[in-house]
Amino acid sequence: MSRYTILMAGALLGAAAMAAPAPVGGSALAALKLIPKGAAAKLARIEARGANPAPERWYILVHDPKEENGVHEYVVAAGEVVASRALSQFAETLTADDVIGETIKIDSDRAVKIAQQFAETNARVVADMNVELKKDGAGAAPLWTVTCLDADGNDAGHVVLSATKATIISHEGFDTQPPQISRPEAAITAPERRVQEPKRQEVRRAEPLVVGEQPVEAPPRKGGLFHRMSHLLPWPHGDHSEQPQQPGASPR
Repeated sequence: MSRYTILMAGALLGAAAMAAPAPVGGSALAALKLIPKGAAAKLARIEARGANPAPERWYILVHDPKEENGVHEYVVAAGEVVASRALSQFAETLTADDVIGETIKIDSDRAVKIAQQFAETNARVVADMNVELKKDGAGAAPLWTVTCLDADGNDAGHVVLSATKATIISHEGFDTQPPQISRPEAAITAPERRVQEPKRQEVRRAEPLVVGEQPVEAPPRKGGLFHRMSHLLPWPHGDHSEQPQQPGASPR
């Protein structure tokens, strides 16, 4: 093999390597495993742009009480942490109430797939996607928000789902829900109907039947022994006020 041939082959391989697309960053949970374990326990937010099908970079924000603004950001690309800094374009401040921790059960690739199903069902052409994971407040649940973009970079719709059970919270911009995705409200109302029906029957059986009744008068009180004997005694001659009159007799 000539020296010229070897040089040409090397040049072609180099050009091919330069033209090859940059390796993507994989899923969000895979990127989360690359940052320090103590930092992952204080996870507060995950952001990515161009996540269709997977982004080149993941921005992982954690709450760091040592920082004045409470923010520390790790940037993961090509399977390694490429940046670690105390500022982020996605959050100015973070507090302990923003911490999600390691409770995430639904990975970003599943959230993206669900958004793709919404787009296909509603005949929307999606050129790219942005993904975001966060929660709003101490008692809130962590949510994935997948924003679908058209070819011009405009918002074509977005899907919000639970990061622990994949429950669909909202799908603004997509009127029709994919048939392969079960409706969360159906799983809630059916058990409620089964529980409520026997309760209504029990209430009907337990209710007393109200029937109107006439008040019953108490019998007249009988007199004592002296009262009964007074009817057997003659009326006094000097008292005519209570002596009964004989029929046909004129009053005195």
